[in-house]
Amino acid sequence: MNLFIIQPFQSHLYPVFGLAHKFEGQGKKVVFTTTPQLIGILKSEGFEYKEFGYLSEYIIKNYKSFLGLFLKSSVSKAFYKERKTEFENAFRRTQRLIEEHKPAQVFIDQSLAEYYFFFKPFVPNITIVHTKVYSGKTKGIPPMNSKVIPATSLLSKIKIEYLWLKELFKQRFRELILKIAFLGKDETFLWKKHCEKYGMDWRKEIDLKHSLNRGIKNVDNLVLLPRELEFPQFKKPKHIRFFEKLSPKDESAYYTSTYSNLKKEYLLGTDFKVIYMAFGTLAQGPKVTDFFNSVISMIEELSGTILIISKGNHTMELKEAENVFTFDYLPQLDVLQHTDLFITHGGLGSVKEAFHNNVPMLVVPMNKFIDQNGNAARVRANGLGDFLNIDAYSKAEVKEKIKVLLPGHKLQVAI
Repeated sequence: MNLFIIQPFQSHLYPVFGLAHKFEGQGKKVVFTTTPQLIGILKSEGFEYKEFGYLSEYIIKNYKSFLGLFLKSSVSKAFYKERKTEFENAFRRTQRLIEEHKPAQVFIDQSLAEYYFFFKPFVPNITIVHTKVYSGKTKGIPPMNSKVIPATSLLSKIKIEYLWLKELFKQRFRELILKIAFLGKDETFLWKKHCEKYGMDWRKEIDLKHSLNRGIKNVDNLVLLPRELEFPQFKKPKHIRFFEKLSPKDESAYYTSTYSNLKKEYLLGTDFKVIYMAFGTLAQGPKVTDFFNSVISMIEELSGTILIISKGNHTMELKEAENVFTFDYLPQLDVLQHTDLFITHGGLGSVKEAFHNNVPMLVVPMNKFIDQNGNAARVRANGLGDFLNIDAYSKAEVKEKIKVLLPGHKLQVAI
């Protein structure tokens, strides 16, 4: 039996489904841990699931939150006991999972890498799963949240080393602030105590050289993306494997009559150039609205071209135009089969779907602190499209990039 411990977010679940379905096709049982909000998604895919209480993550965003935690730790001895009890309960829940399902192999989301220490004493086969690009420090490759494209020059190598130094310093600084706020008894303190109890060496096994999260040394890592989406300079470490299959997705709820009519009139057997624009379920606000309207204004000037927008359920005051069609949600995998250019926020799921459908991309990163900048850089480096900065662009720049990326124009790849 294969047990999946995945961060309880849609963007982490969907990339894993292709792997999980592969195991089911081999006759292996698959079980996911989840929270109540995601049960419907797992049910729609036909997976067995187990509700699971994940450990709380404390994030200090400003001095007020730091001061609040520091005072609480200083004044209330019960606060540490509560956190210690929560940690121990999380371990007991893990033990019950193991006793109930007796997994032969456990797949742990890289963003939850520390759970490795809960499973290691009891399960021999553990794999760390990357739902984003590989996050570990690799020679000549920038951190996953950087838009820098590596080159062979000495200057490029120095710049990338500086970016890693900066990234890892930020992580250690955040950990230090948490340690001070909790008077030394932070999350790492609890993990170290757990490792000591079960004969594991935290220092030797934890890998601190990762973007955003910690990793585990000398453990099988499975990266859920095609190798072609990595930088050409990427040299695969021995413990890394790629899983290139695109995860299936049930999009039947989005096959509306309105979309079917649009498909018949504009997508099937016509000469229209189709531009599809979608920024994921979380992208909203004036910045997004302004950019969408800039694209609409430009599309109005392109004859024989239509723009299809998937905006989510956000309220957006968008311009109306005869060749622009706006939806809340669309069956993206189907739309991409008829798309000539995809304007995307750069979430890895969308990038992979465009790649598998051979659709050029204009990537406009919205969340520049996770992986979207890095995904945009990989798109450009591999000649799959281009990117622009939503905080500093001109309508002329948008127009030029779209014209260049539409089929029939030669793509200029900047390295």
